[in-house]
Amino acid sequence: MKGRHGALRPVVAGANVDAGSPRAGLVPIVVVVLAAISLVQAGLYAAGDLPLDLALLVSVAAEAATLGVVVLVCRLEGRSLRECGLILRGPVGPTLLFASLLVFVYLLAETYPGFLLGFGRVPSPGVTSFGLLLLGAPVTALAQETVFRGYVFRRLSRALPLTAALALSAVAFSLESTDFRLLPSLSAVSGAQYLFEVPVANFVLGLLLALYFYKERWSLLGPVATRTGLLWASTLLPIGARFTNWETGFAALLLAYGALMVLVAVGLREPRLQARQYLGEPIGPRRHRFRHRAEARRQVRETVLAVAVVALAGAATTQIAPVVTGTSPPLLAIATGSMVPTFHRGDLVVLEHARVSAITVGTIIAFRVGCLPAPTVHRVYRILVNGSAPVYQTKGDANLAPDPCSVPFHDVVGVEVAVLPYLGFFVLDPLLTAGVLVLVVLIMLLVPRRPGRRPT
Repeated sequence: MKGRHGALRPVVAGANVDAGSPRAGLVPIVVVVLAAISLVQAGLYAAGDLPLDLALLVSVAAEAATLGVVVLVCRLEGRSLRECGLILRGPVGPTLLFASLLVFVYLLAETYPGFLLGFGRVPSPGVTSFGLLLLGAPVTALAQETVFRGYVFRRLSRALPLTAALALSAVAFSLESTDFRLLPSLSAVSGAQYLFEVPVANFVLGLLLALYFYKERWSLLGPVATRTGLLWASTLLPIGARFTNWETGFAALLLAYGALMVLVAVGLREPRLQARQYLGEPIGPRRHRFRHRAEARRQVRETVLAVAVVALAGAATTQIAPVVTGTSPPLLAIATGSMVPTFHRGDLVVLEHARVSAITVGTIIAFRVGCLPAPTVHRVYRILVNGSAPVYQTKGDANLAPDPCSVPFHDVVGVEVAVLPYLGFFVLDPLLTAGVLVLVVLIMLLVPRRPGRRPT
């Protein structure tokens, strides 16, 4: 029963430094991550055939058991729970207020599209299920934040650069949040949707929460409160924005996470000694301030340069590719399921120049004809001769009947030579592309990237 926030799915669809080498210090991290993934996957498997209420209870118990793994490993290492990352310090009032602000901004960003696209009603859970979702969210949040932020990320940051620790802890959290049982039974399109909405979304969420944990001086209080609010928002809200497709909903989610990342990066600043320890900042208030500003300007310049290079490369590709392939456009995104199982919605088809001799019965061609509203990629069903020029009858592999009109050779755009799975989603939905680009830029700007020095 997992949702895109890595826990319950809605009812509807400063410590001591590790001893020994850095490599030795990574061994218990791997053990904890593998144990957490195994426990959650076992819980999902056990909950598969149970009634909903029992399934929710098993899911919460499996998440809570991961906290027991951290406790056990800490005891075996002779450490206290505080040394293993279970730290809930800081001013409670301001911390909870800031966490509430993050949840509010998330709700605003997620529901605002509903005012443009309309709202849909989500069936309300039963009383028992509502209670389990309400009470299980804090347990799940505490368990996962302790495992993946308090233990995994905190320990990784002692052995690796901070950026690498952020990324690896987010990957581990994303894997734990993925229901691997579902993947074999999903089609290509459904699998792509699931991969975007769960593992990819939870990777971004893991980055956000790890950055928040670092900015909160290694305290779990804020991340646990925020996580709990996000779980409640994703499982208990009775309404939601009615998106036209899942790509738009995913883009809205990325933009919501991006807004939260800006608030965390700008609204919280790590202590100066912590910045010196992990980001290599020099001692001294004036030098620290000027160095920080210079570093910020350098980071902005590098990000702008990287985005400009990518944009120029994309523009050059659109200009050069038609010359190389002999077609314009050289790429077409599959928008429907008419060619299943050969192509699926979201695939990106690469075309080359069409020659009469290369087109036979069974060849997949792209064409434009008046009876179809957009460029189409279908298979040649029959070849007719109209004077000296051939005319093609085409048919989608999943369609029962041929296309309603024939395709003269001069309407053929190109011949399919390769297919790039899933990349067509970025062509079909510009908002998804914009959301990904915005998030990438924010991560490059806001996430600390300097290797810094390890604690001594």
